[in-house]
Amino acid sequence: MSQATDSSADSSPRRRPRLQDIAANTGVSIKTVSRAIRGESPVAESTRAKVLAEANRLGFQLNDIAAGLRRKDQTMTTVGVTLGDFTNPFFAPMLRGIHSVAAEHGHLVLSADAQNDAELEHRAIRSFFAHRIAGLIIAPIGQDLRYLSEEASFGVAIVFVDSPPPGLDGLLDSVTTTNEESTFEGVSMLIRRGHRRIGYLGHPRSGSGALERWNGYQRALRSAGISIDQRLVRDGLLTEEDARLAAESLFAQPDPATAVFTDNNRLGTGLLLSDHFEHHPVDVLSFDDFPLAPRFGVSVIDSHPYEVGRVGAELLFDRLADRDRPAQRAVVPAKLVERRL
Repeated sequence: MSQATDSSADSSPRRRPRLQDIAANTGVSIKTVSRAIRGESPVAESTRAKVLAEANRLGFQLNDIAAGLRRKDQTMTTVGVTLGDFTNPFFAPMLRGIHSVAAEHGHLVLSADAQNDAELEHRAIRSFFAHRIAGLIIAPIGQDLRYLSEEASFGVAIVFVDSPPPGLDGLLDSVTTTNEESTFEGVSMLIRRGHRRIGYLGHPRSGSGALERWNGYQRALRSAGISIDQRLVRDGLLTEEDARLAAESLFAQPDPATAVFTDNNRLGTGLLLSDHFEHHPVDVLSFDDFPLAPRFGVSVIDSHPYEVGRVGAELLFDRLADRDRPAQRAVVPAKLVERRL
């Protein structure tokens, strides 16, 4: 019986080391230990080295939640990121760009996948705020995001990436790309190649980015004296399979498209998977680059998602440093990359 009791006692969790333990072992005050671990001044470098060495030896882990509750603004050294759909490879480099800046500032990034669901996006953001994040970066899905202006008034830094905030433009920071102008340039390139029947595959126009790309497509055709033929337009598409099926119906027209513009990389991939493209390839222009594009001669409008994420994170930390400055809107220019079949 006693042996079983002893075994149970031996397997019980150990108490985590505390600031008091480091202070007792190094002979410095708890306040100095705290400053040394956080990299704050004034602490002599020799003292800081001694404290950090003891903290490592003990396996000390700073409790950011408790520390955040002691700070006046009660925020943590964490940044929340909500992106539209993690299955879309467009968002991976964007997230890396955010991480690169957050790491420089000693902040942890917590990310949430909205899965193209506005309600899921809302719940994720509310959860972030409940955890007292220092800032939020969001590639928006939902249309009614006015509640974020209230959160900003509480001191949360908020930055929109990829699309400006619906109904909040000019009130919150944002980073966008040249959606309309670059689409206009790309579709005009297809027209210069001799195409008059240019199809359009688009994702839902709930965000401003999709609408701006649609406007660029229309403007390029009208500038060339080409009427918009709705029979060549398919929108509201989300997945590669959506795009594949839409492409099949597009090419089934009596007078089919000779070129197609897809307004994001997933739709471009879906088009390449269609049976028609396999047997009768056409000129394709995609907004956003993707791995298969060079292999199939797909021209792209590269919106540099890594740079969009990096600039968005820089805006976030600028906001944390100066909460009273006017809202900023940065623009990362997209680049047309021409390819041929």
